[in-house]
Amino acid sequence: MSTAEKIHLRIQTYVQKLERFTDRWWYAPFIGLLAALDSIFIVIPNDGILIASSMLFPRRWALYALFVSVGSTAGAVTLGLLVERMGLPWVMEFFPGIEQTTAWMWSETFFVKYGIWIVFAVGASPFLQQPVVILAALAHTPTLEFTIALFVGRFLKFNLMAYLGSHSPKLLKRIWGLKGELKDAGVKID
Repeated sequence: MSTAEKIHLRIQTYVQKLERFTDRWWYAPFIGLLAALDSIFIVIPNDGILIASSMLFPRRWALYALFVSVGSTAGAVTLGLLVERMGLPWVMEFFPGIEQTTAWMWSETFFVKYGIWIVFAVGASPFLQQPVVILAALAHTPTLEFTIALFVGRFLKFNLMAYLGSHSPKLLKRIWGLKGELKDAGVKID
């Protein structure tokens, strides 16, 4: 078994343990915190956790979506502020090889062309948001403008995902970009 497969299995195990607590008062803020960490470190399948949580406790789908939206936005803003303060050398040390990824190249092209609108679009999509966050910070995009654009995109995305998870999970199989997240979170939709 490869290292990546071991990591995925470990993540699935932790997510399954976590999901036992969907009815607790602290669960929504906790998954919001996980979403914030994911916005910085890129290791937590927060889309899958949100969907699984909404499936397990459908009455709280909107609450889960709100906390994940706020957490994801807070994490991205934190990353942006760190990048602004530390600069490009820190980015290259913290995210080695990021400038060579297709997500970075795509983000760079579209950020130059569309500016803050690409922040909104990436926030609402399953695309990796870190490259756009980093580019926006390096371009000294006003923090309030950046925060609003990203939050609105994230809020729309996570509300749709949580709603579908709680009301119509079979439709989730058709959404591009979710298959890996659902697998990482151990969600099986027949």
